[in-house]
Amino acid sequence: VTDKKTSSEIGRLLAVASNEGKFKFKMARNNSTQFVESDAEYNLNTTYLVVMKYEFVDGQKNDIVRLWVNPTDTKNEPAATVSSEGAAFSSADANRLQAVELRQGSTNSTTGPQLTLDALRIANAWGDLFDAQSTDEPELAVTPHVVYNLDAAETGSTTPYATYMVNYKNLPSATQVYITGANGNQFEANMTEIPAGSGSAEVTVNYKPTAIGRHSDRINFETTVNTLNCGYALAAMAYDPQNLPTITVNGDNLKEFKCKVGETQEQTFTVTTANFPDYGKAVIKGDAQGAFVINNATLLKSGETAIKVTFKPTKIGSFTETITFSGVKAESKTLVVKGVAQAGAPEPGAEGDVLPLSDVAPYRKLNETFNGTTKNEPVQIKDWKNLALQGTRAWWGYEWTEDGNKAAKITPYDGKIGSGLGTPCQMMLVTPPLDYKNANPQVFSFRVMGNFMIQGMTDKLEVCYMEKDGDSFYAEPIDIAIPATADLNKEWQSFNVHLEDQNIADVFYIGFRFTGTRGSDNTATYYIDDVTWGLGTPTGVTAVDATKNVADVQYVNLAGQVSNKPHAGVNIVKIVYTDGTVSVTKVVK
Repeated sequence: VTDKKTSSEIGRLLAVASNEGKFKFKMARNNSTQFVESDAEYNLNTTYLVVMKYEFVDGQKNDIVRLWVNPTDTKNEPAATVSSEGAAFSSADANRLQAVELRQGSTNSTTGPQLTLDALRIANAWGDLFDAQSTDEPELAVTPHVVYNLDAAETGSTTPYATYMVNYKNLPSATQVYITGANGNQFEANMTEIPAGSGSAEVTVNYKPTAIGRHSDRINFETTVNTLNCGYALAAMAYDPQNLPTITVNGDNLKEFKCKVGETQEQTFTVTTANFPDYGKAVIKGDAQGAFVINNATLLKSGETAIKVTFKPTKIGSFTETITFSGVKAESKTLVVKGVAQAGAPEPGAEGDVLPLSDVAPYRKLNETFNGTTKNEPVQIKDWKNLALQGTRAWWGYEWTEDGNKAAKITPYDGKIGSGLGTPCQMMLVTPPLDYKNANPQVFSFRVMGNFMIQGMTDKLEVCYMEKDGDSFYAEPIDIAIPATADLNKEWQSFNVHLEDQNIADVFYIGFRFTGTRGSDNTATYYIDDVTWGLGTPTGVTAVDATKNVADVQYVNLAGQVSNKPHAGVNIVKIVYTDGTVSVTKVVK
């Protein structure tokens, strides 16, 4: 072996790209000689036996190089596949050859091919080259078959681990079989020596642990022919059935997490483990969509592991998460943590309004058509709240030129944010405070239309029931089939949400919450229009003009008492429509 020499390269063989999936061989005597290319093409990813010959010819500048690809005659030299005879040759012949050079050339614009080379042989005669393949050289081949498939074996037991089929030829001396490593006494082989000569043997290894833990060793097959030596890793685990692994979760000190969106809260608890053969695991199930994280996923084999839980919500709501603790042969334990996320301070430059919500003068009736909004400007309507909960964008107004209709619009699309660079966003449009106790009927209605929706999109619109909670609020999505597929693009959907006889606060809110990713990759767009509360046919009233919307209803009993809901007995009912007309009827509750 000669390394880092700069002598002339004599007899050059190249592989060059040809048609798709093909290549050709090229060869020359040296770098100042015309290259000769094979006529045939050869397949990439295919193994070929290649023979290259340098022939010293008497005279000057007349040496010859030849190439054979997959020759079949191993006794006599056949006609060459490629020969340099006749090729232009301007430099002197070689005086001698000293090494075989393997060279891979690359530049900024050209990358050399990958090549796998094996079985390199050199001889001075054709027959000698191939006769070298059939010798009486020593051979040793070991085939392992691992049968051990337990997570852990009992201490004091004997468990079959693996068998090793050994085939050997012409070994001058015995092959030594031995196990080495820090835990060598935990594994046992059925033989320590394979005799010299030729034959086969089956070596069996058993796992015989005497202590708990993970045990790693190696079985070696060693001969006097160093190139034949080989070895294989052994790895297994054991536990003590008389002292089973145990897990105790000490989480009684944890309180319910509570913080604002964008902030974090941390609490710490401990997990006590004993008799583990290997380290245990702590895993978060993922129910809370990443609102909780833990700082330590590994439990000690024996001892007390401190685990810090961090609550870091990215959106408003209530979250529940399950943390599971496990270990080999231990009974798994779980810990449930809960958290409530409140609205945080808006980001600098955020559109829309700020908290808190107002609970003054709740609306017994609401009829919002968004006629007062401005196209592609943040929605600003008296007593409504337009919130950028995450990011800086809020709900916008929109107007269709064809009919002049207006609505509230939300979209995460932002062409200034490149593909793959989107940022999380969440926007919520909240109604004025709504009067549940005195509304009649207790029905919330709205229309919604989606556009640019695609199958499997991650952007989501939710309609949420809301209550005020100090300077923040509580929000819970209502089970409504908001359109979210391409076949519903540009179609208005109308919803009437009946809230009669529900456990609802006297003053509540409805929020239209959009959660998505702001950027050029996300285009889903939603429009909200004709939001009403307490409109429609009141309870106990049948004589209503179906062509008009009811703005107010008053019930008067025979004693002259006035109420927003029917009195017992006879009621004189005054119905006021949104167009200003009035009708009077009499009903009996």
